[in-house]
Amino acid sequence: MKRSGVLVTAAAVLAAAILPLAGLAEGAGLKGAITRGAARGAKKAIPKSIQKSLDSVRDGATKPRPLPKDRSVHRYTTKERAKEEVKKGIAPGSHMTPRARPGRPPSPDSAQRRYGLPRKPEVRETISLPKGTPVRPNKALGGAPGEGELTSPRRVPPGAIKKVAPLGGARR
Repeated sequence: MKRSGVLVTAAAVLAAAILPLAGLAEGAGLKGAITRGAARGAKKAIPKSIQKSLDSVRDGATKPRPLPKDRSVHRYTTKERAKEEVKKGIAPGSHMTPRARPGRPPSPDSAQRRYGLPRKPEVRETISLPKGTPVRPNKALGGAPGEGELTSPRRVPPGAIKKVAPLGGARR
């Protein structure tokens, strides 16, 4: 990853400071609750630009695992990017939700908060990942507590995108 040394160093320092706090937070009781709260607050205080660097470093360090069975997932993005992905597929390392939730799509604000997205999405892609697809499961940085995400080290083919739906409030 070729980035400015200052940004990568700042991301490494923040990761070194925050990730051990999250590990300490496993304990029970008041001390554990205080530690968990501090770790959550520190994660949300990280600027989006540094958060993206932390995310890519963490994703690269996570070992991909093959999916045990077929899985439907969602991906929130812009209309322009969705049009491109329908033609060319989804680039390696792109983020997807861990599972497709049934029902109508959430509002752009709700999706952005839930998954810690850097900008408000306009559409939701429904993607079918076949059994054996390598994925990296992780927590969604900057998202709601307990929300996860998937990335794939391989390009997801265009045929895997089954549906593109506008988000509530993004319709025109």
